[in-house]
Amino acid sequence: MKYSLVNLVGLMIGAFSTLFIYPHDFEAYGLIQVLLSVGMIGLPLFTLGANTVAIRFFPRFQDKTTGHHGFVVVLIGLCCIGFSVCGLIISFFWPDIIRFMQYGAGTSSALLPTYFWMALPLAFFYVLGVVLGVYSSNFKRIVVPSLLLDFSQKIIVPALIIAVWQQWISLETALWGLLIHSALVLTCLILYLRWLREWHWKPQPAFLTPALRRELLQFILFGAVGGFALQLASKVDIFMVGSMTALKAAGIYSIAAYIAAAIDIPTKGLYAASASSVAEYLAKDDRPALENLYKKVSINLLVIGVLLFGATWTSVDSMFHIIPNGQEAATGKYVLLFIGLSRLVEMGTGLNNYMMYYSKYYLYALISLSILAGANISLNLWLVPWLGINGAAIATLVSVSSYNLISVGLVWLKFRLQPFSRNTLYTLLSGILAYLIVYFIPKTGYDLLDITYRSGLYVLIFGSLAYYLRLSPDLNETLKMMARKVRG
Repeated sequence: MKYSLVNLVGLMIGAFSTLFIYPHDFEAYGLIQVLLSVGMIGLPLFTLGANTVAIRFFPRFQDKTTGHHGFVVVLIGLCCIGFSVCGLIISFFWPDIIRFMQYGAGTSSALLPTYFWMALPLAFFYVLGVVLGVYSSNFKRIVVPSLLLDFSQKIIVPALIIAVWQQWISLETALWGLLIHSALVLTCLILYLRWLREWHWKPQPAFLTPALRRELLQFILFGAVGGFALQLASKVDIFMVGSMTALKAAGIYSIAAYIAAAIDIPTKGLYAASASSVAEYLAKDDRPALENLYKKVSINLLVIGVLLFGATWTSVDSMFHIIPNGQEAATGKYVLLFIGLSRLVEMGTGLNNYMMYYSKYYLYALISLSILAGANISLNLWLVPWLGINGAAIATLVSVSSYNLISVGLVWLKFRLQPFSRNTLYTLLSGILAYLIVYFIPKTGYDLLDITYRSGLYVLIFGSLAYYLRLSPDLNETLKMMARKVRG
């Protein structure tokens, strides 16, 4: 709940920035998003899978009295080795990368080839921060890392865009500000772990037995290659749009994608809070507890996702009307639709990816991940020149949906567990019914009023159906608990 509250405030700030700040300079915003996307896409390779090792192997290392056997040293070491190797490879192909960007961007902008080098230090600070944030989740600490990694970025990026838009600072100065912010976030995460007394810089190589090292190496291979493939399958879109078209298109795409991704905020919270439990239940082979968690997370996220996405889509036209340069921004309308649908697929299938990652069957997902990553790159190369930003969104929807359906199949084959129930179907039908009712209600012609009453009416209809049909018993109990606290 604390995590969701923080992210709700972040969502409000992000929504305001997306609607009223970023459209003033699509090109600058597109450049920033492309630079940041390098760290997101390359995270598994830059860290050698340390972001998944941090959860998967923590139960093996966990021992407060020994400083968890130097686990944090192992994680930081993996990041440094992975980033060094990737840096050498990137430097070797650097001229080809720059030529590709110059060819893709044409004469519309030379900004990306000029400033693309900044993507590497930004990625370095970002990936180390993510790994330390994941490590913190082992201690059920997810709020402060979220404040540092996500919330602070929602403050600094619009502040820098405003400064560039108003010509208070140059774009280059803004990029340096973004880099300094990333370094400060990493520093604060280290200080936070020291405050928790969980920053144990005590290497214990003797604990890494040959058997444990072999198991680590196998999982690192999967975490790096498989995780990179997953990132390519789900997050390469902004980079492809920015490098193959104008940066302005990347800015428009990023705005639409951000609005769609806003429904994904509860997913991050539930996944961060549940990942360590998945690893624990798998280690104990506690199938009943695992099934209970799997089904609960799936239906909880689907109900929230349908609520948020439906409320957004019912007012999509009015929303684009009220933002600056709305006619240009509205070209991303169907980007919002396709990416929003991909988020619903991911939310509805629940924890299937984590269950494969943290089990002994994790290698089974490697082949499917690699195929899907290749398919996503191919789809982007084919669809972006043909359909522009809509092509990138379609490629994301196809790849994310395919991967999650394959993961559901793997979980069923290996554990005989699946996330769906009758309430899954009822949730989707309730969302469609609520949308159809609102769709046929006439608009007033006043955009703010239309957004308020149409989205509000959708929330009221769908929320009432979800509550009285008990689509998510957990959410019903949460609402009752909040009502008791308010009355108290």
